Amino acid sequence: MSKIVLISIFTSFFIHASAQSIIKRVTLQQAIEIAKERSVRAMEAKNKLHIAHWQYRNFRADLLPNVSLKGTVPRLNRSYNRYQNADGSYKFVSNSSIEESLEVSITQNIALTGGAISFNSQINRLDGLDGDNTTNYLTSPAMVTLSQPIFSYNRLKWDMRIQPIKNVESQKQYIADLEAVCLQTVNYYFDLLLSMINKNIAEQNLKNATQLYKFAQNKKRLGLISENDLQQLRFGYTNASASIIEANQNYDGRMYELRTFLGYDDLVELVPEMPADSPALSITYDEVMAAVKSNNPFFESVGRRSIDSERQIAQAKSNRGPKIDAYASFGYSGNNTTFTNSYKNLQNISVVSLGIRVPILDWGRGKGEVVIANYQKEVEVGRITQDVQNFEQSVRILVDKIETQPQLVEMYKLADSIAQNRYKIAYETFVMGQINVLDINTAQIEEDNAKRNYINQLYYSWIYYYQLREVSLYDFINRKEIINNISQTSWTKKYLNKLLSND
Repeated sequence: MSKIVLISIFTSFFIHASAQSIIKRVTLQQAIEIAKERSVRAMEAKNKLHIAHWQYRNFRADLLPNVSLKGTVPRLNRSYNRYQNADGSYKFVSNSSIEESLEVSITQNIALTGGAISFNSQINRLDGLDGDNTTNYLTSPAMVTLSQPIFSYNRLKWDMRIQPIKNVESQKQYIADLEAVCLQTVNYYFDLLLSMINKNIAEQNLKNATQLYKFAQNKKRLGLISENDLQQLRFGYTNASASIIEANQNYDGRMYELRTFLGYDDLVELVPEMPADSPALSITYDEVMAAVKSNNPFFESVGRRSIDSERQIAQAKSNRGPKIDAYASFGYSGNNTTFTNSYKNLQNISVVSLGIRVPILDWGRGKGEVVIANYQKEVEVGRITQDVQNFEQSVRILVDKIETQPQLVEMYKLADSIAQNRYKIAYETFVMGQINVLDINTAQIEEDNAKRNYINQLYYSWIYYYQLREVSLYDFINRKEIINNISQTSWTKKYLNKLLSND
């Protein structure tokens, strides 16, 4: 019986211990690195880069020769077909045969003209199953075919202008998406940090309110404090108790957000550490804009949008005008009852055709599409101009904020220190009965607000820094391109190296 009890106690202890939270202290930089590797947004950015890369590979494949093998081995045909006699009467005759064919073709798209040229080699064998069971071969050892649309929309020509820009844009956008992950991490991190500070403040305020209320009760018994002051301290004690509950609820919510974002389970309790200081930056608007114009995918997007508006006009004009399709096929063909002899005495064969389609009456639809495309281009040009102005203005505002932020941080840091000392003095003075309840409450509120304001200014400093990284894709602290700061062993570095080398 004692063994069973010991086993039960040990099992209960093990289950209880395994269910306890795992305390994990994490710095802001550690949280950012974890988010870039494990967060859902980082995985989404990675998948977007995969998709963009393979779309570009597909475009490049359209420019290369396409080799294909097509065959029928075999095709059995047992059927009756209608046959007209010389006198005009009809009868049904049986058709029993086995047909086999094999064709190899090499096709090359011509991006400059929008046409295609192909080389084909084909073998056909027909075995009759009725009568004398003869076998016939039809061979085309070499056949060159050219198909060329004239006055038609050339998709490949426009893709050659647009797709390389999209490829570069997607690579830069991936780095920008990772910096957006950093920004989101800073938000979640400081939300949790501030909620933890608020929780600590609430706990300290409750402790202080409890002590002050006890002092006030003793003073009331001695007649040294009014009933109104006593009730005001009691009111403060009650509010402090309620603030504890609200602070804990807010802390749990912020903990869940950061923990989920970083990919941890519910057993992990993250403890954010206060950043030692704000990032030290020395920048000018001109050098920031130089990095932005060189690195930000926005400018690739602007160029792509401009070209795309021109493409739509070209497509509308092509759809409006006449269509001419030229087709030419030249080669050699032979047939015989034996495979070897079918390659002898080859006959020259050729097929040339010119198809024309001219719209005669479309009630102005084609003209309307061209007009619409031109107006859409004007609208897009206006949007691009406005977007560029707004973008450059947002960069200027960000630089201005970064330049003034160190002064604000120092001011609020000093205010926090002053407010702490003031409350300490006010608390001691109140205990000695030299100030009233209103003064001690004011000192406490100012201390709490000063602490929160300082945390908020640290938050703004890091937010502005990572906004600068996201918009410029440049690390102004280490003076390096951000892609060069990625670990040499990381997936990102290896994959982007492959993309940049056009592998």
